[in-house]
This record gives sequence, C-alpha cells and structure tokens, in this order.
Amino acid sequence: MNNEIKVLKFGGTSVKSIGRIEHVAGIVAECAKQCKVIVVVSAMGDTTDYLVKMAKSCSGNPEKRELDLLLSTGEQVSIALLAIKLQDMGVQARSLTGGQVGIFTESIHTNARIVDIRKETLADRLKDNDVLVVAGFQGVTETGDVTTLGRGGSDTTAVALAAAVDATGCDIYTDVDGIYTTDPNLVKNAALLRQLSYGEVLEMARLGAKVLHPRAVELARQYNVKLRVRNTFKPEDKGTLIVGGEMEIFRAISSVAIDKDQAAVAIMDVPDQPGIAGKITQALAKRNIGIDMIVQSFHPSIDHNSIAFTVSSDALDETVLVLEELKAQLGARSVQVDADCAKVSLIGAGLVEQPDIPARMFTTLGENSINIKMISTSEMKLSCVVSRDNAEKAARLIHEAFELHLLENKSAATVV
Repeated sequence: MNNEIKVLKFGGTSVKSIGRIEHVAGIVAECAKQCKVIVVVSAMGDTTDYLVKMAKSCSGNPEKRELDLLLSTGEQVSIALLAIKLQDMGVQARSLTGGQVGIFTESIHTNARIVDIRKETLADRLKDNDVLVVAGFQGVTETGDVTTLGRGGSDTTAVALAAAVDATGCDIYTDVDGIYTTDPNLVKNAALLRQLSYGEVLEMARLGAKVLHPRAVELARQYNVKLRVRNTFKPEDKGTLIVGGEMEIFRAISSVAIDKDQAAVAIMDVPDQPGIAGKITQALAKRNIGIDMIVQSFHPSIDHNSIAFTVSSDALDETVLVLEELKAQLGARSVQVDADCAKVSLIGAGLVEQPDIPARMFTTLGENSINIKMISTSEMKLSCVVSRDNAEKAARLIHEAFELHLLENKSAATVV
C-alpha cells in the first residue's frame, strides 16, 4: 500500500439501510486496497429530520446547544455501523466523531464553521488503521461543546479533511450520476456534465442546485482539492470531475438552477439618507440573517426609497421582526412580504458582456406569461425571482431556449 490518502463521502441516501451500508463498505474496502481511506458519512436517510421533529415536539424553540448535541447522534449511528461492517470484512477500520478526529469549530451552534483540524490526531489514527470512518456535519468547540455545520455540512467535513491530509482526491457519493445542466427530475433531457470548474459549481450550489454545499466548494477551490461527484450505485462510473481552471469558451452557459427556499421582504418609503442600507443590513447581520438579491427604488416626488431583498424562507419571520423594530427608527412607512417566491438562475461565463443572453431569457419567460418579480446579475449568473408555481416551468423553458441538453457530448471529452 502506498502513502496516498483518499477521502470518500457518502450521503444519507447512500447509508439509509443496512443493505446500503454493506454496499458502501464494499466500495470503501476496494479503495482501501490501494491507499489509506478517510470515509465521511452522513446520518441514515431522514434521521436528521426525525431528530429535529422530536426536538420540536419537546419545545417550539429548542435551545441550539442541545439541538446540536441531539443532531450529532445521527452520524454516530452511521459511522459505527459502517465501521462494524468493514471490520467484519477484515478491513482495519475505526469510527470517530468530529471531536475525536480533532475537528474544532467556532462557538456558533447549528451553523458553525471549521477553524482547525488537528493534523497530528489524524496522522496518529491513520498509522493504526487503513480506514477512518468519520462523522460528517459536526465538530467541537475549544471548550468541548458539540456543534453542527449546518445542512450539507458533511460535504464541508469531507473537503476540510481532504485538505488537512493533502488527499489525492475527495469523492462525494450520492444517488445521481454526477452534476447535470439542471435537476434531471424536472427536465428529462438534462445533460450530465463530466467536468466543471470550481466557479461553476460554486454558483450552482449558491443558487439552489442540490449538488454540493457552497462552503465545501469554496474550501476545495481554496486548497485545490480535486472533487468528484459520483453515484454510489454505479461505482464504476467516474461521475463529474470538479477542478480549477475556467469554463470552456464553447460553454458560455452551463446550467439552470432553482431555489424555492426564497421570500422577498421590502421596507417601504424610507427617507433617502446616507447610512440607511447599512443600518438595515447591520441589524440583520447581528441575527446572522443573510440577504441575497437587493433592489432599491427611488421615489423623487417624495424623496424616499423602498428597499427590497430576498432571504431564505426559514429566515423570513425573524427578518420581518428585525424590520418592524427598525421601521419607526428609520421613519419607514411599512414592511411588506412576498412569501410566494422562487429563484431561477442561469449560470455561465461572462454573462454581463453578452446582452443577447438576458434578452433571450427574459423574452422566453415573457412569451410564456411568467412574470419576473426581481432580477439580479453578475459575471457568472443571471437570476430571476418568479412565483413558486412557475419555477419549474421557467427552468424547463430556459433549459430548452439555451439548448443545454446538447452539452453532454461537448463536455464528455474533458473527462480525466
């Protein structure tokens, strides 16, 4: 066996039953014949949702420290079962929680960020074992409190460990063949993309595509970790490779993403004065509320502005509370909410410099009677907010208008 280390991550669908855990153990055991392996595992199936439901049956607003301690148990079940199976197959394996492997985070519960991984702990554990089975989604603070990394945090765990040990690669196993031009459950002829850049995948992840956690992609780009997204049930298929570099010139558009977890909030008729936007965003930041698309409308006849922005649906109620508290202080007239929102985004390269692309996208939606509520653009994305009922139809129309189903053959030649 050589000195190389590889990281494999398996999501909840890959380990949702004992039969699937046995299948995963087979993949891990085969990889362990070639090199040392770190396996990062999520909780089985819908375990995390079940644990959240139990917590909320005890309290409508469970304390976050206790919630983290509860949720972390889901991954502990998975890692122990997988390690037991690997040992039964003759593989020298050991299961470890985030704290045991030395993953330290900031002291923010339910959405912590990793601040340090004790490399010496990893090295010592790998000396004595061919496979380390590590609980994803969790870590500990310096004082020993258990924390979780937020939804999709197991991806972040895997990439962070890969960076810490300078792994040869990090394979993210899931229940699809790789990354597609859009959700293949919505668009039957969605094309499988065999190679993508970090930038493309980061935009997809941020804009609602259920491919990888954005923080995981950002980490991979920062530490140049070679990622693959692969199908657990087709282990011979290499899936989608994610590496550095720019998008190919022939692929100005790479995908369409949908995010239905959106709501729009507006604070109306705020005096047109310096610092207003800063006060609003600062108040939201103190509650750890992230905002996305922002539109400021100026009303010259009354010398006032209206400021509208989008937030995640989960943050809507708290956002409204913050703005209602600010309303009198800022001299605003009212706070208005539109909960019927979804974001449909086109991801590509150099979109700002290609005016025909937004023209085609907006025309396509207009000709099909889909109203656009908000628009946001950048170098790599073009996003529209539409009603939730229209989101899937909009994605299909845009996918067809830009002929994204043809991309599979063009990208297949880039696989390495």
